[in-house]
Parts: sequence; structure tokens; C-alpha cells
Amino acid sequence: MNSFFKSIGLYNSLNVDLDINSTELTQRLWKITYKTNNTFISWEKDSSIPTRFEYRGMIESNHFKIRRRTRLFDMNKNNPIFQGTISDKNGKSSVAIEFFPSWLQILNWFFILCFCLILIFVNTRGDQKDYMFIVIAIAITVTQYFILKRGISRGKYEFERELIYIAQKP
Repeated sequence: MNSFFKSIGLYNSLNVDLDINSTELTQRLWKITYKTNNTFISWEKDSSIPTRFEYRGMIESNHFKIRRRTRLFDMNKNNPIFQGTISDKNGKSSVAIEFFPSWLQILNWFFILCFCLILIFVNTRGDQKDYMFIVIAIAITVTQYFILKRGISRGKYEFERELIYIAQKP
């Protein structure tokens, strides 16, 4: 599936080398991550998670799958999923991270795309064609794509900063 995300530009990866061993990095990630699953249906809403946690997901000894939690009145609902592996090399950690949108975000974009294509098809079938309607439908679809793409690049930037901060914190 990552090849599909790569082909449409909704996948990003990052390798970070940190001056901390992998067990200490895992412990520090646990301090800011609320243990929960990243499935479509989750019993706990992000707004009910205690505020000391920045992320939600699962962290194990050498890999993790997390995403940034949303706040109560947070307008940014396009937080990507971070999936990564932690390896230890000579007392330093090397973290390989993949960033991609959640299935709910892809499903939402797919429904918007299908809705706009149906509206364009219905509009072009008649004798009178309204080209402004077609332009608006295409603009909505393209805008949603760039919102997803921007969420991934912003998530990559924020998580890289968070990892560097975790490694520097005493």
C-alpha cells in the first residue's frame, strides 16, 4: 500500500540518528504517548485523553505506530500516522519513520473524489453544460488532496523536532 501512497505523493519517510540508546528513547516516547490502538473505531476519543500525552498509539521495543492526538477545539484533523523502527548502533539510536495518512482520511478523500466525479458526470450529460460547476468540483477535490499532503509534511516536521527534543532532554 505504501507504493500506492508514494505514487500519489501521500507518503514520506525520514531517518534520524539520535545520541541516546534505544531503550531510553522508547521509555521517553512512552511518557508522551497514550497507549491505544490506531484502528478506525477507537473507544476513547482524543479529547478524553489526558493533556500530558501528545501522541496516541502503540510503542514496542523496536517499532512503533503512533499519531498526534487532536485537542478539543483543534481545527487540524489531518494528523498522519507515524510508523517507525528503532535500532541501536554503538549506543546511538537510529529511527526510520514512515508518514502516511490514516484510512479514514483516505476514505474521506475518496468519497469527495467520487462525489465530485458523479456531479461532473451528471452535469455534462445534459444539453446545457455548466463549466463553473465542473471547476468548483475539481477545485474541492484538489484542495482536499493538498490538505492531506500538507498534513503529512507538517507531521514529519513536528515529529522530527519532537524526537530531537526527547533526545536532548536530561
